[in-house]
Amino acid sequence: MSNGLEIVRAAERDLDAVLAVLNDASEWLVRKGVAGPWIPGSFSREAFAEKIARGEVYVAKLAENTVGTVTLQWSDELFWPTAPSDAGYVHKLALRPAYLGRGFGLQMLVWAERVSRASGKKFLRLDCLAENGKIRNYYENLGFIHQGDVYIQGWKASLYEKNLDSGKQSLTIRD
Repeated sequence: MSNGLEIVRAAERDLDAVLAVLNDASEWLVRKGVAGPWIPGSFSREAFAEKIARGEVYVAKLAENTVGTVTLQWSDELFWPTAPSDAGYVHKLALRPAYLGRGFGLQMLVWAERVSRASGKKFLRLDCLAENGKIRNYYENLGFIHQGDVYIQGWKASLYEKNLDSGKQSLTIRD
């Protein structure tokens, strides 16, 4: 892509960078007064090592610098326990704060949409903090439809879904 962002599957050697991105993003959220499940230092090294080993974690890189991360899974028993296996599930989409506002988050969602569609999925699903109106508007403006709210581990999450087969123009990034 023209801005040089490359999204690649995380390797074991990327674990520290993934955790650093998540911690930087959670610290930024705390500074912005967004209370929720993203607490600095709370991300499990073991859980992310397992997700990396399963091939579910990706890193967004500019040259050799890891500027973001996203987890893409084919099921989500926690947030979408009764959903059929027709979707990709985006989790832990995060950028280092210095890289916000450059369209990289959109690029990462476009990437997740393309990978999900190429894997035969009909939907892209995600969740976010229900009280965070700014992120909810962001997802809604990108064509995600609110599917309801759930309480998970003491916080309220809004569930969103985007139909990848709707015939509507999907998210686009010009190369």
